[in-house]
Amino acid sequence: MSSTDPENFVENFIAELVFCLHQEDIVKAKALLQFAADSSISADVQKKAMTELAKGSQRVVLPLLEYLTKIDISDPKIQEALYELILDKAYGNTDLVIAYITKNEKKARLLFLKAAGELSLMETAPVLKQIVSTDKDPQILGAAIQSLGALRLQSSLDTFGCMAVHPDREVKRSAIFAISETGSQEAVDLIMGFLGEDEQTNKLAVEALAEMQDLYALEQLTSLLSSPITIVRDTAIDQLLKLGTKATPILTRAFKNAQADYLVHLITTLGYIGDTAAIIPILDIINTQPKDANIRQAAYEAMERIPSPRTAMCLAQGLQDPVEAVRMSAARAIDKNLSKPLVAGLKNIVRSGSLDALNAVSALIDADAENIFNFLVEEEDFLSLAQQHITQCADPITRKNFLKKMTSLGQKEIVEKIESKATQPSSTDTAKIIVVDDSKMMLKLYQNKLTALGFTPQIFDLPEDAIPQILATQPDLVITDLNMPNISGLELTREIRKKFTRQQVPVLMITTQSDFVEEENGDVRVDETLLTKSGINLILHKPFTDDDFKQAITQFLVS
Repeated sequence: MSSTDPENFVENFIAELVFCLHQEDIVKAKALLQFAADSSISADVQKKAMTELAKGSQRVVLPLLEYLTKIDISDPKIQEALYELILDKAYGNTDLVIAYITKNEKKARLLFLKAAGELSLMETAPVLKQIVSTDKDPQILGAAIQSLGALRLQSSLDTFGCMAVHPDREVKRSAIFAISETGSQEAVDLIMGFLGEDEQTNKLAVEALAEMQDLYALEQLTSLLSSPITIVRDTAIDQLLKLGTKATPILTRAFKNAQADYLVHLITTLGYIGDTAAIIPILDIINTQPKDANIRQAAYEAMERIPSPRTAMCLAQGLQDPVEAVRMSAARAIDKNLSKPLVAGLKNIVRSGSLDALNAVSALIDADAENIFNFLVEEEDFLSLAQQHITQCADPITRKNFLKKMTSLGQKEIVEKIESKATQPSSTDTAKIIVVDDSKMMLKLYQNKLTALGFTPQIFDLPEDAIPQILATQPDLVITDLNMPNISGLELTREIRKKFTRQQVPVLMITTQSDFVEEENGDVRVDETLLTKSGINLILHKPFTDDDFKQAITQFLVS
């Protein structure tokens, strides 16, 4: 190949390679292939070399492919073509594959280990188990575990179970997901057994359950919404949301005999999935009017996210709920589910002029429900009750939004009356408060309550948006929900604690959960050790009263 003409070089190179393949001269072929890996050689030449290798016999080509794995090939397409050739030639040559996966050249071993799994070469199972038991390299271990997992052998579960506690994260991940590959009930139970103290293992185990997607695995995944371990519960919610409507029937079946916290999460997850098939089961819960206000609120919030005219009068009763947060959630749901019967029912509530009527109108205003005002604006009782609430109770932002809506509807007279009578806050505290909650209704509720206390909070419905602002401004207090999609309140707190101590930026967490709670001799108390470990300063459980909220805030902010 002494010719310097590029075209002649290519022709000569390919001709000599073909000759070596026909003669089964592996030594000379390897020498030629060094040229193919040279960065100065065009990708076209490399592709032609791969094409000719594909035509060769397996006993000749496999050693050459192994040799190529040791050479640095920069072009991803050539790397892909090389692996495809390995798959092609490895099929039916288990003995050679076993030889290659037990050799010391790591790069080649990794490729042939991968091929053993993708080709489902059952004969490699004993060797793969031996590698898993004896090798120390995390990459080799991970590749061997993945390939053994692809064989879906129940007999490998014990091997994977041992490796699921490996200190290397990727080895641990490979082992847990290899268990899920077997797809058996025994595998599901084994994965469930990993749930415990280790946060990393918890997250991987839940994700692996979601990967299985058979009925038993999904039922177990759903059951994790009742877990007392926050990371387990939040990861399960995230995975169920990814599954989407496939999870709906399992979630609704779990309603039966579900405890309060569990039921709240089942309903909330269904709301985020947004499947109309969940409407009837959720309406059934609303109609039973459960004693726990958190359940009622979760149901109304879900109905806001799954609009349907079928909800009709079932939602109107929520405006008369004794708990303010529930009334506001019902108000937002009503605004998204308006129908003629619903409007008629609301008018009747308003015309009563009772305390229930005032609470209903207040909830509609505070929740920023706009659509319903188009139908109530001609009702004198509505205007009278609205004026009473706006002038005496509503925060400035709510007042501004309501007046803007009334102006657009031509209600200049009521706007002028409100503006003349509305009381302005005598002073505004300069304390910086940031509130984070995925529920816009709850954000509105907190905004109202904090404004009434003389504060002007900054609100975020996405934790990922709140974190940069918190780190940049060092607020005097952060109020956050615990359970939020993508980033939980615990993860948000963890990010804050990377920069600020509990004294520098206090965190008040509000949740429906019994997290951070201990029971001893019938007495319930917040576990201070868990709070300190998590970085949280104080827990406030829903539902709470105005006095509860005020007391929690004033612990950190004294005017």
